[in-house]
Amino acid sequence: MAVYKRIYKPYEGPITSERWRFLVLTRHGFTGFFDSRPFTGFFVLSFIPFLLGAAMIYIAHSNTIRTVLNLRGSVGVEVNNYFFLGFLAAQAWFSFLMITWQGPQLVALDLANNALPLILGRPISRTEYVLGKFMVVATLMSLITWLPMIILFLLQASLEGNGWLWSHLWLGGAILMAAWMWIAIVGLVVLAASAWLKWRVAASAMMLTFFFVAPGFGAAINATLGTNWGHMIDVSYAVKLIWVGLFRVPLSTAQGLQMVAIPVWAAWCTVLSTCGLSLLLLNRRLKAREVVRG
Repeated sequence: MAVYKRIYKPYEGPITSERWRFLVLTRHGFTGFFDSRPFTGFFVLSFIPFLLGAAMIYIAHSNTIRTVLNLRGSVGVEVNNYFFLGFLAAQAWFSFLMITWQGPQLVALDLANNALPLILGRPISRTEYVLGKFMVVATLMSLITWLPMIILFLLQASLEGNGWLWSHLWLGGAILMAAWMWIAIVGLVVLAASAWLKWRVAASAMMLTFFFVAPGFGAAINATLGTNWGHMIDVSYAVKLIWVGLFRVPLSTAQGLQMVAIPVWAAWCTVLSTCGLSLLLLNRRLKAREVVRG
């Protein structure tokens, strides 16, 4: 059709409220995430621990199934704080690998295509831009971490009865706090990596380096200087130390944490420093002209 035959009209559809305008970026941020079949397959496989956990909880409370399977007791599994901590740890690493795979494209594509000035040239601030992108990560990680774990928690409460839910509300709070702490760390780090490294593969490599190579440097510092403070640069260790405290697991029985290398307050400093540094890097990188709202 010739251009002169087209009739152009201004947009007359609904306008998003300023308070929720950042969700427009979130909605478009999902574009391309599930275009990759391997990524979609990995996303589906990440729910296997949840299904296993649900089956174990159900079998542990079903005398009929235990009789059919010729099992005794509770199948050797006690559904308690250890149980939920173990499954949350498994789901957390699934979510980490998933975000490391696709997350770096969130900001890198905008920078590579010089789209950031165009986006911030509209009534969207840098804070809203980061929040909109972060919500993409938070949504995907929530689907794998705390949402399935809360379903397991409620399933256990419904099958156990006898006031189990009220006496274990602290456990539900621990699941939420631990999961959102992990979401904040991974989400901010992947956005910072995506902002500074336009190549997605390089940003993914930096994510893996930060979480898997940095602990080696910390161990080297400990061995060289004869100290334990090298664990301060090991975010994974800090998260484990905080998690076992949230789930009320004695440190003497926590796998891999038989010896407390650093105090819990130092672990919190590591977590908060990681999030703060990521925000600082994002603030320095994401600069463009903003529209000042009246």
